[in-house]
Amino acid sequence: MSEEVKEIARKARHRLHGRYRKLTARGKNTGKVITAAGRELLGFIWAIGVKVEAEQRKALGQAA
Repeated sequence: MSEEVKEIARKARHRLHGRYRKLTARGKNTGKVITAAGRELLGFIWAIGVKVEAEQRKALGQAA
């Protein structure tokens, strides 16, 4: 795993943990909080996928 992907994962973990704690502390419905966090997580997964795909293309010598 590249360092860039690890950094994206670290940012995701930090942001989602904080967001979960903040929303639950405000008394938001747990199901809605989990859905909101899941939606953001999907964005981070997308970013990792884009990064990995670019790395694979580079390794194969293809233009991005």
